[in-house]
Amino acid sequence: MPGKRVMIVEDSPSLAEMVRDELEDAGYEPHLALDGFEALRDLDAFKPDLIVTDIMMPRVDGFELCAAIHNRVETRDIPFILFSSKFDEATVNRGRAIGARFFLAKPFKMTDLLACVAKILG
Repeated sequence: MPGKRVMIVEDSPSLAEMVRDELEDAGYEPHLALDGFEALRDLDAFKPDLIVTDIMMPRVDGFELCAAIHNRVETRDIPFILFSSKFDEATVNRGRAIGARFFLAKPFKMTDLLACVAKILG
């Protein structure tokens, strides 16, 4: 849905910028954070409708980010898409337990990411 805000949390600037450009081209309003610490810092000012995050990042990883956001009453309903180069059953189960809706393995196709975003945001 055009105009919806999507926070991209990824420690690789090149991938983060590529995702941002794709989302922007699709009509979303993206915001970049290079790790979970930056995402938490920017959360209240940006007020995302969706968070797309890598799992393995410095300082605050994707699991910690998701748990911190879902532990706050005012942000607990924000949906998540998790992506990582390492996915196994334990990772997916842990992600589901903290509220992740979709999982993408790196490298992923931008069309797959856009499809997930569209499913969540309408």
